[in-house]
Parts: sequence; structure tokens; C-alpha cells
Amino acid sequence: MANKEQQDADALLAEIHREFREGLAGRLERLHTSLERLAGGYEREAAETFYRTAHSLKGTAPAFGAQALVEPAAALSSLGRRWFEAEAVNPEEIPGARVHLQRLSAETERFIAEAEGGA
Repeated sequence: MANKEQQDADALLAEIHREFREGLAGRLERLHTSLERLAGGYEREAAETFYRTAHSLKGTAPAFGAQALVEPAAALSSLGRRWFEAEAVNPEEIPGARVHLQRLSAETERFIAEAEGGA
């Protein structure tokens, strides 16, 4: 019986990890879309989406072994929080945010490839 329970637990854990990986594309898309909206000027909804998405990813990535996502997500979260709380975007910070987002995208692709056995 214990072996069956362990198999069930392993299957559930694998499913949770798969759902995390599959959700990464949507998170990246929300970050890209909200950043481009913010590049055109401050929008509260875009700033909140940007901040909350980056902050959530920063917090959940380590639990799934995606440590390489934490640093770029943390940098984006910090920018997003500052913009959201100030209700303004410093246009000079947009290029840096794009660099962090490109790094996050690259690290995400690498993480998914490694997790799915492609690297």
C-alpha cells in the first residue's frame, strides 16, 4: 500500500511541476505586454500586473527548482513595485527592464528544456 501511495504522491508532484512549467509562458506574456504598455506611459493596471506577476514568479520559482529565474524576476519585481507605488514609470528604466525580461525569458526556456529532458 505504501508503494501505491508513494506512486500517487510522485504523480501528483509531477503534475504540479508540469503545470508550473506550462504556466510560465503566460506569465512571460503578461510581463511583456504590461511592460510595453508601461513604456507608453503609466497605467495602474499594467503596473500592478507587471509587479504582481514578477513578484509571484520570484517567490514560486525556487520551489520548482527554477533558481535561475529568481534574480531576473526579483529585479523586475523591484521595478514594478516602485512604479506601482509611485504611480509613475521612469522612462529611463524601461531599457533595463527589457534586459531583465530577456534574461528571464532565456532562463525560462533553459529551465523548461532541462526539466523536459531537452537539454
